[in-house]
Amino acid sequence: MPTVYTFSRSDNDILQELLRVFSSGRGTAKEQWTLQAEVLVEPVGWDALWKLSKEFCKKFEVRFPCIACVSVTSVDFEELSAQVDVLSVQHEAVSLPENVMDVPLTELWPTVKQREQCVNASSTAEFIDLMRFYYQNIWMPWDDQDDKVLLPNTIEDRMNLWMELHNGSIPNCISRSITLLRNSAINAHEKLRELDSSLCEGDIADEDDSLLPPNYISLCAEMNARLDGLMSKWTLYENPLIREQYLAKARSKWQKHKSKRNVVALWHGGNKTDFENISKFLCSQLTNDHSLSVMVSAEEGLSLEPDEVVICDKEYEIPEMPLSQISFCSFNGATLKATDMRSCLLMLSEDCRIRDLTLHCALVNTVIVMRSGTLHVKNCMLIDDSKSFQSDFAQGIVAMSGADIVLEDCTFENFYSGIVVHKGAKVELRNCLIRKCGVGIQMYSGARVRLDGSALRDCAERCVRCERDAGAGAGGGALMDGLQITSNCKIGSGNLEEEVLIVQQDVNLA
Repeated sequence: MPTVYTFSRSDNDILQELLRVFSSGRGTAKEQWTLQAEVLVEPVGWDALWKLSKEFCKKFEVRFPCIACVSVTSVDFEELSAQVDVLSVQHEAVSLPENVMDVPLTELWPTVKQREQCVNASSTAEFIDLMRFYYQNIWMPWDDQDDKVLLPNTIEDRMNLWMELHNGSIPNCISRSITLLRNSAINAHEKLRELDSSLCEGDIADEDDSLLPPNYISLCAEMNARLDGLMSKWTLYENPLIREQYLAKARSKWQKHKSKRNVVALWHGGNKTDFENISKFLCSQLTNDHSLSVMVSAEEGLSLEPDEVVICDKEYEIPEMPLSQISFCSFNGATLKATDMRSCLLMLSEDCRIRDLTLHCALVNTVIVMRSGTLHVKNCMLIDDSKSFQSDFAQGIVAMSGADIVLEDCTFENFYSGIVVHKGAKVELRNCLIRKCGVGIQMYSGARVRLDGSALRDCAERCVRCERDAGAGAGGGALMDGLQITSNCKIGSGNLEEEVLIVQQDVNLA
């Protein structure tokens, strides 16, 4: 993938640039961005990487995330979108149309190397980067409502809130509540858009209410009422004076419960026998040092910042949010799934534990991403049974630099890469099974992998693929530094010369 423009701005730099965009104080957010885009964005002929949104991935039936190299053939400044020609796709198995309409500018990353020398890709990239920051972190759904004027002081208040969320001024449990509130507002807005889109596709005349889809009016009213309620809650955080008082109360409440170990049981409800059995199980696991909350909503349960989460149903959908210092287990076995298409099922850091669960990959690219810290996974099944091809590049666990992972009695099945171990990460497998994957374990120079009593079989490409740093030299032998396989392991046919592939690492241009 070609190199793209990147920018390093301080928080204050971002604030000042946003204030310049909204300095006119006239029009909706979209209208003010349009005025700037007409001046700073090249109208045609520039090359970019397109990071497809979930909506486009669903439309083209490809797994999210997906990246393509494209050439912009025209820009619709009013809609802040572009028409593109697809030049190539990151993964050979993925097929996209040659020409795609209405790609949001925020999904495009202009490349440093341009085929057309006269293109000013730098200023285009800088503008899109700022607009992308706004829509990812500052924008709220009501900013583009008719006759809504977004003022500079609102931008400043939200930017200050964003900075407090990221500099540790706001406790994690409250930070998660704020993030969930924003996500809920965006989701409600998206559902309203989907309802409007379905109406347009039906080609129904505006004046003919009798032909509206069933429950259309009630669903619209419900979503609008939900948005209004979320807007009212948001003002508690957006206004700095109200936020200061509200956070003081929240901190006080949080301190009272800090001394106890916070446990959340997720249960949709059931009959008396179910309740009795779950109660017995929870009582056997808890002491007086634990504080227990039984919740129906996974979002609300996780917003309580629990130390432990017990899944009490056979299946639960987990929302998208980074988690740290948390344990997951189940009563009588359970399956965790994503609520919607996204990058990963669980994004974890610090000290985490997972046991007695099935982790499902149907809607995500990766089951677990461990950013840093320790992770212990015991008696779990990680599986992609979405009936997609192995070349769809699904991954079981990705260990980033600083991650230390121990896997016991776990099974990985039907991934392109069962486990990916980056430089500076450590993974140990004890009595684990990896089967029906493209590559069982993918590791890089500087990573450490130990296999003990584990088996890798039926891998389409190789059981283990090791990538050395460029310039490190090919070296000899079947194993790479950092890879340790004990004698009680079963690696494919047993011939490590065939089952372990050592290659030079590709230069990463992206």
